[in-house]
Amino acid sequence: ALAPAGGAVPVPVDQLRSLPAPVVMEILQAFPSRKRSDGVTVVDIVPDDYAAQYILRDCEDADVREAVFRAWQHGAPSAVQALEGLLDDRLALARTVGFESFAHMTLDDKMAKSPEHVDGFLRGLATQAQPQWDAVARALHRTRSRTQPAQLSALQPWDRDYWVNRQQMGLGALPQLTEYFSLGRVVLGLSRVFARLYGVTLRAAMPQPGEIWHPEVRKLEVVDENGRLLGLVYCDVFARDSKAHVGAAHFTARCARRVDDDVGAATVDAGSTVVERDGMRFQLPVVVLICNFPAPEPGAPPLLSWGNLETIFHEMGHAMHSMLGQNGFHNVAGTRCPVDFVELPSVLMEHFARSPHALALFASHFKTGAPLPPELLRQRARRRQRYAALDLHAQLFMSALDQRYHAAALDPEGAGRPGWSTQVLARVHADPMFGCGPGHALFGHVENTRWQARFTHLVGYGASYYSYLLDRVLAGRIWDHVFQGDHPSEQSARDPLNRDAGERLRSELLRWGGGRNPWTCLAAVLDNGSTSHREIEAISRGNRQAMLTVGTWRLPDM
Repeated sequence: ALAPAGGAVPVPVDQLRSLPAPVVMEILQAFPSRKRSDGVTVVDIVPDDYAAQYILRDCEDADVREAVFRAWQHGAPSAVQALEGLLDDRLALARTVGFESFAHMTLDDKMAKSPEHVDGFLRGLATQAQPQWDAVARALHRTRSRTQPAQLSALQPWDRDYWVNRQQMGLGALPQLTEYFSLGRVVLGLSRVFARLYGVTLRAAMPQPGEIWHPEVRKLEVVDENGRLLGLVYCDVFARDSKAHVGAAHFTARCARRVDDDVGAATVDAGSTVVERDGMRFQLPVVVLICNFPAPEPGAPPLLSWGNLETIFHEMGHAMHSMLGQNGFHNVAGTRCPVDFVELPSVLMEHFARSPHALALFASHFKTGAPLPPELLRQRARRRQRYAALDLHAQLFMSALDQRYHAAALDPEGAGRPGWSTQVLARVHADPMFGCGPGHALFGHVENTRWQARFTHLVGYGASYYSYLLDRVLAGRIWDHVFQGDHPSEQSARDPLNRDAGERLRSELLRWGGGRNPWTCLAAVLDNGSTSHREIEAISRGNRQAMLTVGTWRLPDM
């Protein structure tokens, strides 16, 4: 090894030459360099996420990649101890209130209902994913064999990103589509999509003095086709030093609810916070969308990357759930629903972001006005599908690990002994369903590493990390069977911007917020003749069989 696990890695400067020049400059400024006794200049790198990402992707020396990976994934013993203390306390809390485990307690009021149901769902997806995952692993082996024919050993976790990148370079660079996604056009496109689906549009509004917290914040009114105001959306989308680095998020500043039967309601003025609707008075919902998009250059329009395009569609999916989910009760309004259901509307919007029909409404070159060439879109779609198995495998692994840590019934061994979480980590890595399959070690466990110390979602999403994966599958099913957006075997797909489909989603799912059983909402949305009556009945029950059925549905993006 080049360095003790967890310490600084002495990386020869020459080994950084294959990294992008700006990244090399940042590494040289962030870490000390020195000349060894053999005359070689090295940089003592304590790997953070930024440096590790580029070294693992671009550094040609496998020994350097291994040392950086081990140091990066070492995991401070104090962090592991804190995590195990948290998991032990959660188990104790659950048993104090009569549950077998923290997962049983957490999932009791969720769609999944029990850790056993989650396990069945994950294993169903893993069974589907295994052929694609094995195909990716074999392709990476072939790429390495062509370059390094003498290498016969299995690919290791520190090889994965490097050989994926080499393979992508062989396929050619993906076209940059940023110039087709100016922020103003994207917001216009969102408004047009919502108008086609729900008869709802976004309208720019001038904030009152003191109403916004920064000049960059934009205020949007959400109005229906009769001109009635449904709610307000404040968009704060550019990164700046004074702003919390929360990534992308949707916050409910004020929820929708009926107020006409409140104590003293008769004396409340129906002004900017209360609207009259069908003889009743409703509190106007207000949401805030936070993103950290790069600020535009002076005099240039703000342009979004493909990833940021998907992000703003995703967050606007949450916002529309808040706007349309006005069921009268504040505690179940909008996005206030089970955590394994709340991402469904937002993930569904990502499908619209990738739809040629939706992109045709707004994607045009910011200088020439030329529409986005369809071939560029097809190239990106093919590349996305090619590597979708990598992301899915990682999500399955993390979901399974989260369940093992929180579901004592599924993993009764080891809890209580120092270091037990690392033993559980190694066992999940060794499970061919979720970790290391035959003939490759791309997700194998690396001795003396403690990746779980970096899995921060265990804190906020304990026992429910599977939720995003579940909602990706559910959104994919609705996209295929209600909006009929993906028809890879047909020359022309049905336009998913369909008002009947939008109204079905709105009336059977979005308007309920958290005020209706999610399985009932899902079954009602899918009950449009394209899904068998038997399957609709199975889904509506929301039991173990429902979760197993969902586990057989088309894998997201594959």
